[in-house]
Amino acid sequence: MRERNFVVDIGNTNIVLGIYIGQDSEYFWRLKTDDTQTEDEYFSVINSLFADVSLSVNEIKNIAISSVVPTLTQIFSVMANKYFPEISTKIIDAKLDLGLSFAVENPDFIGADLLVNAFAAKEKYQTNCIICDFGTATTVQLIGADGYFYGTAIIPGVKTSAKNLFQIASQLSETELENPQNILGKSTKESLLSGIINGNLFMIDGFVRAIREKYGNLGEIKAIATGGLASTICENSREIDLIDVELTLDGLNLICQK
Repeated sequence: MRERNFVVDIGNTNIVLGIYIGQDSEYFWRLKTDDTQTEDEYFSVINSLFADVSLSVNEIKNIAISSVVPTLTQIFSVMANKYFPEISTKIIDAKLDLGLSFAVENPDFIGADLLVNAFAAKEKYQTNCIICDFGTATTVQLIGADGYFYGTAIIPGVKTSAKNLFQIASQLSETELENPQNILGKSTKESLLSGIINGNLFMIDGFVRAIREKYGNLGEIKAIATGGLASTICENSREIDLIDVELTLDGLNLICQK
């Protein structure tokens, strides 16, 4: 029986689950974040997902959990201890030794997702990295090749800010996000798409340029986009070097192996 790692990325909007064998991803699932469910209810869902692909909980050898929702951090920790009692479970926080160092004495305020992305980028790309993560919030961070965590910018997320716009502006209806055909739209939908997609693209390119200029003494700095909307936003980027939508889950898997 091959050993499998079970990774869990708990965000404010979605929970992403993954199964890895070695370095290779085997299965992914996405759930809506719901902090009203109990550990028993979440295990029931997970067990059902495993059953659908003929996977037994006994095949799981390591678990790594990243969470930015404190109530669910506790719920999933209790679930892991209750239903996977013999399995090594890592809950990601700044106290976990990931080979990172920080610009502040107490890094406890740094989100688990930022820690995992920093660790993953350092391990996978072995160079200085700017990581742009498009989630409920958009984050931009710089991690050195030596594991030094320089800092982060936190920006209202693409869908978060767009949803607020749709709610406030009565004449604008919610639009499915896709790449705009023109820089200037000739309809409300085209205009919204250009503003939302291109606006975020130009913002991210501007951040990357500014960080590279300020930290030019570091030498090469690779810019990586990740998160659910990374491909949509960064397809035409002039500054992003690569899109790695599985960066966070890959990082959790690497932590399992570590």
